Amino acid sequence: MDKRVEENNNSNYVSVLAVIIILLIILYISYMVYKNNKLLNNNTIEDKNISTNINDNSIPSDVDENVIAQKELVFTETEIASYSSTLYDNQESRVFNISKACSSLNGKVIKSGEEFSFNNTIGPMGEENGFKKATGFDSNGKLIQISGGGMCQVSSTLYNVALLSNLEITERHAHSRRVSYVPIDKDATIYYPTLDLKFINNTPNDLKITAENDNYSVTIRMYKIEQSN
Repeated sequence: MDKRVEENNNSNYVSVLAVIIILLIILYISYMVYKNNKLLNNNTIEDKNISTNINDNSIPSDVDENVIAQKELVFTETEIASYSSTLYDNQESRVFNISKACSSLNGKVIKSGEEFSFNNTIGPMGEENGFKKATGFDSNGKLIQISGGGMCQVSSTLYNVALLSNLEITERHAHSRRVSYVPIDKDATIYYPTLDLKFINNTPNDLKITAENDNYSVTIRMYKIEQSN
């Protein structure tokens, strides 16, 4: 009888041990499955991040989009007026001053609604600013040698271009005596900083000035700038 009890007890121990082993195996398998799934998910997330980064790099930023948009804009320049005046006095220093003024004017853009100032564009016309003494008029119409002599031919040429462009003239002064390079009453004398030539761009477009000269003439043109896609 005792022997049978002992055999039954041994059998029960074996059964319990077998169950424990099976449970441990099941737990181990579950852990490995969980671990593999976690690794798989992490790899998937990293792949998505890589893909996203690649896509992000292929999509321009806001700044890039603005740059691209600006590159796609096309601006056209159409001449609306031009005027040439003859250099009857081609004194070397006078031509030098005229060339210096034309260089400052050339390429000048006047925004729609903006007022243009000849003096502000050219600046002081003294020898300290690179200009030379040349023939000009004093307030009594007497011919004298003054620093920046010749500037008035440039301003007068530009004045005629502004008139032909139908711009609003806000400041203009006549010479103290008749000049030969423009028609009567079509001149515009300047003397920094008191006498200026000013006009307003009263058109819906920005305007651009080009100015050039040689030893024989001064030519100034006005262009309207239009934007198209």
